[in-house]
Amino acid sequence: MTCEIPTWPVARRGVKLMGRKWSVALEELTEMASRYPLSALIGRAGMGKTQVLYALCERVKCIYIDATELPDRSLSSLAAVVAWRLASEASSAKSKIVDVYRRYGFQGLLSLAQGDPSWTLAAALDLVSDRIVVALDEWMPSFEDPSFFQAASALHRIRNMSLSKASFVVAFLPEVFEKLAEKIPPLGNILASVAVQLPDYLDEEDAEAIVSSYCPDRVKSALTWLRSKPDATVRDLLMALTSAKALEIPIE
Repeated sequence: MTCEIPTWPVARRGVKLMGRKWSVALEELTEMASRYPLSALIGRAGMGKTQVLYALCERVKCIYIDATELPDRSLSSLAAVVAWRLASEASSAKSKIVDVYRRYGFQGLLSLAQGDPSWTLAAALDLVSDRIVVALDEWMPSFEDPSFFQAASALHRIRNMSLSKASFVVAFLPEVFEKLAEKIPPLGNILASVAVQLPDYLDEEDAEAIVSSYCPDRVKSALTWLRSKPDATVRDLLMALTSAKALEIPIE
C-alpha cells in the first residue's frame, strides 16, 4: 500500500486534517469565527494549530498570516498586510486603500496604517462584501519577548473595534495564553470564553486515527512507538512515520 505521509514541514496547505479531536476543533472554530470578532486556538507546539488554521481557510473566505513574516507585531503591520491582500483582489474598486496599493504597494499601505491603523484596517475590510476570517499564526510571542505587549495591544484594539465584516482567529501556545490572561485580564477573560483547545497529548485512539488515514500498514508500529513517547506531538508522530528506523519497521 502506498503511504501518503506529510513530510517536513508537516503543516502545509493541501494536507487533509486528520483525527476526530482535530475535526471537532475545526468545527468549533468555524462556528466561533462566524459569530465573534476574535477567538483563540490553543495548543502545544507541534499539536496541529497551523494545520487547523489551514483547514479553516479552506472552508471560509480567509486570509492566513504567519506573523513571523511581518515587520513587527503591531496593529499597523497587521492592517497593512490585510489591506495589501484585499486590495490585490479588488484592484478596480474605488477606495483610498486600492489607490495607495496601486501607487505605492505594500510600503504605501504600511505608511498609511502607521498613521491610522484602525481606519486602515476598517477601510480594507470594507472592500469585502461577505464576512472574512483573518487567521493569525505565531502572533503572540513569549512573555519574555519585548513585542509581547505590542501584540496583545493589537488584539485588544481589534476586539474593541467590533468589526462586523471580519473575525480574527489567533493561535496561542498554552503558556503564552496563560500569561496573556494573567497580565491583561480583560482580554484574557474574553478570549477564554471563545477559545478552542487542542489535545495536550496524543492517546492511542488519536494516533490510530491519524496514522490509519495516511498509512494503515504502520498503525501497529506507530502505536508501539507512541507508548515509548508519551509526550509526543502530532508532528513527532508524522515525522516518525517517515522513518522506518524510528518505528522499527524493517526496510524491504
